[in-house]
Amino acid sequence: MTSPRETLRRILVAKAHELFSDYGVTCEAVGSVVDSTREMCGILGFASTHLSGAVVVCATPDAIASSNPLGDGATRGWVAELTNQLVGRFKNELLRTGVELVMSIPVVLTGSQVAPLHQVVSQPTRLAVGSGFLTLWLEVEIDPDLVIAEPVADLTTAPESHALML
Repeated sequence: MTSPRETLRRILVAKAHELFSDYGVTCEAVGSVVDSTREMCGILGFASTHLSGAVVVCATPDAIASSNPLGDGATRGWVAELTNQLVGRFKNELLRTGVELVMSIPVVLTGSQVAPLHQVVSQPTRLAVGSGFLTLWLEVEIDPDLVIAEPVADLTTAPESHALML
C-alpha cells in the first residue's frame, strides 16, 4: 500500500507534467540537476483539516522562460503564476479525492542552491523542463486520520485552464 505522503507526491509530480505539457514544454524526470548559479523559487502553502504544508518550485531561468507565453523571459510574476497554477491543479485533484485544501498566495525568491530542510526524509523531484531544470519539493504534515479516496469525476470542477460559471 502506498503511503499518503507518496500518493500526494505522485499527484503533484503528475500535475507538474500536465502543466508544462499544456504550455507545450517538454518535462521529463531526471536523476540529478547540474548546479545552477541562479534559480528562481516559488513557494506556496496550503492547509486542510488533516493536512498542511507547502510546495516549493526551484527552477533555472531557462525552465521558467520556456513556458512563459508572453516570451518576456523568466520573471518573478511568471514564477509566482506557475507555482499558483501547479498548486491549483494539485488542489483540484485532491478535491476529487475528498480532500479540500485552502491555498495561500505564492512567494518568490531568487537564490542559488536553495533547499528546504525536511521534517521527514523525502527526496525532491527533479525535472528537465525545456532547456532548463526544475526541482520540486512537497513539504507536508499529515494527520494519521487523512483519507485519500480514489478520484471521482466532479461535474462542478472545470478542466484545468477552463473557467466554470455557476
